[in-house]
Amino acid sequence: MEDLLPIMAVEHDCILSKQGDVTVVFRAELPEIFTLSDQEYEAFHQSWIKAVKVLPKFCIFHKQDWFLEKSHKADFTRDDSSFLTRSSERFFNERPFLDHSCYIMLTKKPQGRKNSSSLFSNLLRHSIVPEETLKAQLLQDFIDCTGQFKRIMEDSGFVKLTRMKNDMLRSESRKLGLIEKYCFLSEREDSFVFKDIKFDEGLAVGDKHCQLFTLGDAADLPALCGSRINFDRYSTDKTKFSVGFASTLGQLLS
Repeated sequence: MEDLLPIMAVEHDCILSKQGDVTVVFRAELPEIFTLSDQEYEAFHQSWIKAVKVLPKFCIFHKQDWFLEKSHKADFTRDDSSFLTRSSERFFNERPFLDHSCYIMLTKKPQGRKNSSSLFSNLLRHSIVPEETLKAQLLQDFIDCTGQFKRIMEDSGFVKLTRMKNDMLRSESRKLGLIEKYCFLSEREDSFVFKDIKFDEGLAVGDKHCQLFTLGDAADLPALCGSRINFDRYSTDKTKFSVGFASTLGQLLS
């Protein structure tokens, strides 16, 4: 696993790949579904466009959404112990819901990196490490760009981004990091069970079987793309209820 995993190290609050790619990870807190108006969706959309434009060349933007089935745990120890509060907590206790976590990963690839082939083997290079990886100033410039990205998104007022540090990315003695949680499909930071990854019949991690769905053909995509769409279930002829364009592939999945 260690030989196959493309991640080499976690340093300076970044993920470093074996090919010299540097990745900065943010945990994002997004607006709740069904809470934005038409104008707010458009403003949010323009914020994304403005933020992505400040990223340098050879940069990859990757937004990753995790949805987990969980049960609501009621809090009966709160100071507010009125009849309505207790009744509400009892009503929602152990109700299933879809828990959503969002991560934004910004990756800077070395400039001019060739695709792997025998023609460009490490034996023909002056250094096996990309030049940009060795220059501290280039790393700092990329970190500054990610800081601008963070400020633009937070200034919009719709999202909060938290930079994930070394101890959140890599695992420690009593806490799983993001990378290990991803590899072992672990739902909790305090889950310390190592699971086998099997490729015999599809892809399985422990007792969890993975199903992969890909939108890779233009014929499968909508004819039009926008910042929002109407949610017909809550809309009428006179009032249009807005929802995110890709919500049907996220929160609205069964």
